[in-house]
Amino acid sequence: MLNENERARVRAAVEKAEAGLAAEIVPCVYEQSSPYPETVWAGGAAAVAVACGVLFLSDMIRPIWLPLSTLILFVPAAGLAGAALGHWCGPVKRLLLGPHRMEDAVARRAKEVFFDRGIARTKSRAGVLIFASLLERRVVVLADEAVRAKIEPAAWEPAIAAMTAAAGDGREADGLVAAVEKTAEALRSAGLTGRSGGELGDDAIEGGAA
Repeated sequence: MLNENERARVRAAVEKAEAGLAAEIVPCVYEQSSPYPETVWAGGAAAVAVACGVLFLSDMIRPIWLPLSTLILFVPAAGLAGAALGHWCGPVKRLLLGPHRMEDAVARRAKEVFFDRGIARTKSRAGVLIFASLLERRVVVLADEAVRAKIEPAAWEPAIAAMTAAAGDGREADGLVAAVEKTAEALRSAGLTGRSGGELGDDAIEGGAA
């Protein structure tokens, strides 16, 4: 997802943002939050249903006489094409999944990253995760208890909006840099100034098809 130059840009943005902050910001970007195996089956089933419907309607409007071998191959071929679209095509995948399934998957993956990467275990309990999942086009900001005590969830909206807009244009690095800057602004506005423990590093976390 990110090349070396983009990783360096994000790293520099985190280092700059944390200067004078008593909190640690961790940007993270995943290709998708779940493998979503169900989209393969759903895509295949939908394509088979469409293919059968097309054959039925065509025969009603104008009877068609096709060799049995052609009919036998047509429906499975449609199913394979649908399964491939369900696996590889982002728009089709999102359509098959629906918003609730994607939201649940992104929320679950963000929480896993938050705890697995130690963002919830800093000494000051002031870690902030910016989690972006590209397939689902969703961004989640999770903060540890010291930050939650001073900042309402609505304060993260500018960071979420900045990341969402840039990622939608294929500019993931720009989105992460902007989200880090907006997050730092919210932290400073809440008075979380000082010096962080530097326990989490400045590198962005990247993940594939989780």
